[in-house]
Amino acid sequence: MHWEHGEDFLHHPDDPETIIQRMEWLHDQYHLQDDVLLTHVYESDLFEHGNVNPNKKKARFYFDSEAYDPTGTVNNDWIFKPEVFVPKRKKIVIWTPTYNSEPPRLWKRFLTNDDWHDIIKLLTWEGWILVELTYRTPVRDAFKQIQEADFVVCYDGMWHYIVRNFGKPLFIPSWEGITSYNTPQVIRKPNRHQTMEFFSDGGEGFTPNLTEMKVKAKQYIDILKARYW
Repeated sequence: MHWEHGEDFLHHPDDPETIIQRMEWLHDQYHLQDDVLLTHVYESDLFEHGNVNPNKKKARFYFDSEAYDPTGTVNNDWIFKPEVFVPKRKKIVIWTPTYNSEPPRLWKRFLTNDDWHDIIKLLTWEGWILVELTYRTPVRDAFKQIQEADFVVCYDGMWHYIVRNFGKPLFIPSWEGITSYNTPQVIRKPNRHQTMEFFSDGGEGFTPNLTEMKVKAKQYIDILKARYW
């Protein structure tokens, strides 16, 4: 992994841990994690401000073997190990762009803060525990909350790959196809009207939509378990 900063970099002094600490802890949660050796290159010359190597350009991935085209896409499934799957609780996990470390791209935030507040109010029905995460949530806590969640509602970012690797039912407001690549089990809506309509009254009107989320997520996680376990 190439980083434009040093090992001890914090985005903000109040952050509970570095991104390196988060990554190394998460690496231990994966199935057959010892098959992958994780190394870090700090203050890498792949980044524009310090790029002294004209033959390398910043990309999401780069292979000296040229086995993959860095402008394309690769299969990026990697399920968590069986022992970290636990029974779900009557819990909803949510995160919004409001408490991100920096403003996400416009297509990730076409809902207003009031819209997110309304969704949260709609989802606090029938005894659900609703947990809101931010980018400052310690990784162990974020992992535990998603691990125990019945389903997740969020914008496209932050903790969404943990949701993917648990195969949790997931809703994301997004019009971009990359959302389905990042989280194949997702149900997504491309605009504010369809998003708010999806949650309906948060109760009986939402129930069939929640069922749709759960059916799609089960299909995805069953495929991963059969393929990798």
